[in-house]
Amino acid sequence: MPLFFNSQSLPPAGNEYVAWVDIMGTQAAMSRSIDISANFIFKLHVAALQAPHANVEIYPVMDGFYASSQNQQDMLEFLRNIFQSVADEFNQERNPLHRFIIRGGLAFGPVIHGRAIGPQASTVLNANPGYGDSILLGMPMIQAHSSESIAPPFGVAVHESARAFSSAGAHPIHFMWWKWHNQTNNAIWQQLTVDLNAHFNWCSSQSMAINYNLDRIKTHSEMAKQYLV
Repeated sequence: MPLFFNSQSLPPAGNEYVAWVDIMGTQAAMSRSIDISANFIFKLHVAALQAPHANVEIYPVMDGFYASSQNQQDMLEFLRNIFQSVADEFNQERNPLHRFIIRGGLAFGPVIHGRAIGPQASTVLNANPGYGDSILLGMPMIQAHSSESIAPPFGVAVHESARAFSSAGAHPIHFMWWKWHNQTNNAIWQQLTVDLNAHFNWCSSQSMAINYNLDRIKTHSEMAKQYLV
């Protein structure tokens, strides 16, 4: 049977904010314990589902997720809720092996949602909406994903696209690192500065056992200190 898809029948792309959030060090964690890594992964997805997301669409991908929204404020509040929830989880957990760290990237630009693909483009995808609806396409996905690599622990890196352009009624985000800190979550933020520093000290003392390169620990620790000021 031929594999038919007609890209000329795709709907027009619309500009949206796209975020990528994932867990740092999943490969090392999963190589040590599937149970522990499963706790990390599913707790992140629980945090995403529990965060208000009426105007945000979530696309899970194993140890992370993409999220998209037409509205800047909706996206930032969604991310704020997730990061403060996972940070609070990090602060409450006293066993270093059971702690996990997330970070993310944010971009802005044209995307196409799989749910909008009609039968003219693909009868197979149209007949399998649960599968097609899980697909998101667009350059901001690549930009958000690549920006995540320069984000600090528990931070969000903002791609140039979201620093230069914005949705209607909003201003571009003028910082390379967006901070989710506010007065409501101030106690979590302040405790995180203490616990994250202690955690990286522990990681340094156990670097070979947890397969975490000392140079990377030093870099991540310094990024966290600069971010959490």
